[in-house]
Amino acid sequence: MNDADNKQKQRRFLEEYSNTLDIKASALAAGYKKQTAVANVRNLLKNPKAVKELKAICDSKAAHLEICPGYIIFGYLKILDWALDLDDYGKPNDAALGLRALDGLVKQLGYSFSDSNAKEPEKTTDMPAIVTSIKGLDPNKI
Repeated sequence: MNDADNKQKQRRFLEEYSNTLDIKASALAAGYKKQTAVANVRNLLKNPKAVKELKAICDSKAAHLEICPGYIIFGYLKILDWALDLDDYGKPNDAALGLRALDGLVKQLGYSFSDSNAKEPEKTTDMPAIVTSIKGLDPNKI
């Protein structure tokens, strides 16, 4: 395989990887052989030039991407709802995931806990709150 074909294969891998974040599937889609695909692309991802190119691809895609804040908030609420839903033993499915989702939600709404001992979040922007409360969530238990 010549150098031009190799560079084209690498570029196809980086494009596919930026879409899926799946190393194996992206390598196979780019045309790497099944036996050596993962090893080849792991080496590629160690190359600073390839990482820089991947970042440029992602930045280019992000520049054209518009996601409304409501969609993001809805996603956090779905994760929070599932994580705090009780399993068969009466315990939350994943309390740690619920806390991470709640943290992301709070940040999305423009608040942050700058002091770890603070009982109330500090407003970081003048953005009005979209969601003022979450059904069934007691903030004093977090």
